[in-house]
Amino acid sequence: MAERQQKNVWVFDKPFAKAFPELADAVVEWEAWTRDLVDTDSSRGRFAMGVSTGYFQGWVRCHHPECQAGGFEIERIVDEMVQQREQAREGILVCPGWIGERDQFPCVNSITYRVDLKYRARTPPKEPRN
Repeated sequence: MAERQQKNVWVFDKPFAKAFPELADAVVEWEAWTRDLVDTDSSRGRFAMGVSTGYFQGWVRCHHPECQAGGFEIERIVDEMVQQREQAREGILVCPGWIGERDQFPCVNSITYRVDLKYRARTPPKEPRN
């Protein structure tokens, strides 16, 4: 089972534990939103992932079926949070992708998200022996 979990817990193209050794867990909850041609937003559902549950991906795919080069970089948010030693963050990400082959239109799908990080206990440095 542990091997299976390792395969499903990746960020920056490497295992989560190697990318963020200072973290014991990371939980991401998000709601996917679509905007139609008359500027009406509609939810596509709520989702969650977490390291402790065995599924965590650093990138969340855009939910528009025709979106190209889109998606949401959760790993960058986690990286910024670790650098600033934050425990929680909420926000909105807009998809950077586009729709269409010839006439390209920006994808305006978005997610609202919450990221909660649990840090490993820091061990104090050992005092030198005299």
